[in-house]
Amino acid sequence: MTTASVTAAPTPDAPQPAEKKSSLLGKLFFPVVFSLLAVWGVIIAMGDPVAKVPFDPTQEFDLGDAVIGGSWNLFGIEGVEGTINKGVIYLALAALGSILFALYVYRTAAKRNRLETKTQTAVEAAYEFAYEQIAGSLPEGKLFNRYMPYVASIFIFVWFLNMISFVPLPLNTHHNIGDLDFLYAFGVYAVSSNIFCTITLALLTFGIYHYEGVKAHGLRGYLKTWSAGQSGPVLLLVYPVEILTNVVLKPVSLAVRLFANMLSGHVLILLMMALAGVIGGAVAVSVFAQVLGTGIALVFYLFEMGLVASLQAFIFAVLSAIYISSAAEEHH
Repeated sequence: MTTASVTAAPTPDAPQPAEKKSSLLGKLFFPVVFSLLAVWGVIIAMGDPVAKVPFDPTQEFDLGDAVIGGSWNLFGIEGVEGTINKGVIYLALAALGSILFALYVYRTAAKRNRLETKTQTAVEAAYEFAYEQIAGSLPEGKLFNRYMPYVASIFIFVWFLNMISFVPLPLNTHHNIGDLDFLYAFGVYAVSSNIFCTITLALLTFGIYHYEGVKAHGLRGYLKTWSAGQSGPVLLLVYPVEILTNVVLKPVSLAVRLFANMLSGHVLILLMMALAGVIGGAVAVSVFAQVLGTGIALVFYLFEMGLVASLQAFIFAVLSAIYISSAAEEHH
């Protein structure tokens, strides 16, 4: 009896994934944008090669002019006036964006038995990033459960504050389009470049910081943690430094870090865009300065929007988590 040998059929090669080709939009986006900006810069430079008015980039950060209406009494207190300026509008847009994002995340996460989509994957990745990378500095347990939503929320809010500052909006009250008093020029403004905004966010964190410190140790015990492990007469030197550090320096450093990075980035963009007006001179010099300044401004714009804005939001949220967790420790 002979046994027939079975020859296995050759296995066909597995299909290779199609090589991704960049779209026409992806290839042409940056060349087209840069060319349009360069042409726009040439037109501006040739139209007025010498600046008639001294250029002052700090005007772009002035919040004195109201965008909607005039001054109104704040909370009905006489002598305390407020205005709906561009800073208020940027804050409102960031708050609205944060709320809509939170609702979208909640609705996406609440769905069950659904097919995996790119949107679901992105939302879950954002949640895991906030849970592990940002709130990871909080100790496991009640403190983590209590403040993980806070540090995640402050990251999202500051991120929206930073990112929306790169969206040109018609809120530049120092310049008008044509002769229309009600139509303001387009401009970019970072509300996080206002120290009052960042110090308010920092004070929220340090309100929690001191509350958790007192809750964990009691008032006297919490104040003892400021002794830096010292005792005796040396405390006369240590305590003033610790009080200054915990009450003033820490919140100020948290606020100034965000404020200074966003302010410097926007000032650089404004200076580069106005390079022709700063240099002045002959038409050829102004054209060259405007084209060069526009190109450099575009590079700064993309760098600030693509990296600095998200990085500063991340650092602010992570430091908030570190400070809150350190308040419950014995020495901080």
